[in-house]
Amino acid sequence: MNRLTRFACLSLAASTLALASCGRSDDASAGAKAPPAEPSGMPAMGIVRLPEGLIVRGEPSGTHVAACKAAAKQGEEVTIVGRIGGTRNPFVADAAVFTIVDPSLKACGDTGDDHCKTPWDYCCEDREAMKRSMATVEVVGDDGQPLSLPLRGQQGLEPLAMVAVTGTVTERNDQGVFVVRARKIAVR
Repeated sequence: MNRLTRFACLSLAASTLALASCGRSDDASAGAKAPPAEPSGMPAMGIVRLPEGLIVRGEPSGTHVAACKAAAKQGEEVTIVGRIGGTRNPFVADAAVFTIVDPSLKACGDTGDDHCKTPWDYCCEDREAMKRSMATVEVVGDDGQPLSLPLRGQQGLEPLAMVAVTGTVTERNDQGVFVVRARKIAVR
């Protein structure tokens, strides 16, 4: 199982656990906001940087996550729209990977219920709805592997930000894994 498949499976499992723990406040650090990420990964070849023009500001438009997952095939070019979230930590700390959720689903804060310190984990949503409505986004280097830098804090990429990701579906399965390799990310 490659690193991205493992992350996608772990994200799906984490969202299931987050849903099961909705309303619990036993994790004091859950609400702590990480500082904005600096593009500072230093592999042997040099500094890792995001591709020029990858992240743009604009009104996200395209196909919502659930509809895209239902129709798109592996290898197909898509523009998928969602909100960053789905787990307590939707960004991978050391890789250019994050998860998005269909905009039709409600984060805990959207319902007026502010008991949840991490409303972007969608812990109040049904597990099956989450499985149908989540996707993993990756930004890769020339080697086809996710870039070794965090995306959180990059040009508006934060939990619950609305994004449209244009890229290629690189992985999908019946267990809910759906991965889009980003070529462009529009952030509201």
